Amino acid sequence: MLERNDCILVVIDMQEKLTKVMESLESTTKNIRLIIEAANEFNIPIVYTEQYPKGLGETIEPLKSLLEKYKSQRFDKMSFSALKIDEIKNALGKSGRKTVILTGIESHICVLSTAMDLKAEGYNVIIAKDATTSREQDFYNTAIDFYNGYGIPVIPAETIVFYWIEFAGTDSFKKLQKIILGRD
Repeated sequence: MLERNDCILVVIDMQEKLTKVMESLESTTKNIRLIIEAANEFNIPIVYTEQYPKGLGETIEPLKSLLEKYKSQRFDKMSFSALKIDEIKNALGKSGRKTVILTGIESHICVLSTAMDLKAEGYNVIIAKDATTSREQDFYNTAIDFYNGYGIPVIPAETIVFYWIEFAGTDSFKKLQKIILGRD
């Protein structure tokens, strides 16, 4: 299910005004950065969304610069589920990838709604547990419980990245290990 040639990464709504009130923002951002770097390393397509950017602002740094640098597809949305936007739904479909790795905010609203709709459309959905968050820990915990009960795997971003790396000692391993260890 995590084969590199079948995955697409989606980063949901990591925007200025939203992130200011999120739990564990620093570690969530660090883990999203890691998975973006890994996706780029292995030519895994990246899509990111911004919920009502006029009011909620743009994607936060350092994520915005990375996403732009790696030519990720950016989409505005007003719906809570990204899949309600035809352009996003079409972009995912055109990618030919069947496994969607979800990251971003909020775990219990936009990420959850998107996960449910993706699963209903026949996608394999994986939640990068430490690359999502909510305003309150209880909301986050409830979302994780829901994913587990709904049959959506929830695993750490680092687990996904190491699965993609496959072997220690490679150039990709060395590059991504520096990010994991905070040495870059």
